[in-house]
Amino acid sequence: MTNLTDVFNRMGLLDLIFLIPMFMLFSYLPSYNFVSILLNIIIVIFFTFGLAMAFHIIVDLIKKRNRHRT
Repeated sequence: MTNLTDVFNRMGLLDLIFLIPMFMLFSYLPSYNFVSILLNIIIVIFFTFGLAMAFHIIVDLIKKRNRHRT
């Protein structure tokens, strides 16, 4: 149960981190036709995966450093 709570806490933080950059990225890209809109959605999805991976890598590195110090 604590793992589930931790997952929901992390998801809340990730939602806050992703919200503004995704809107900025989507508003920056032009959307003239269906192909452009589809391309924008694909770019946003890959951006989200990259940001999530970077966030989890940084959090794991911080946790490993804190474990080694104690």
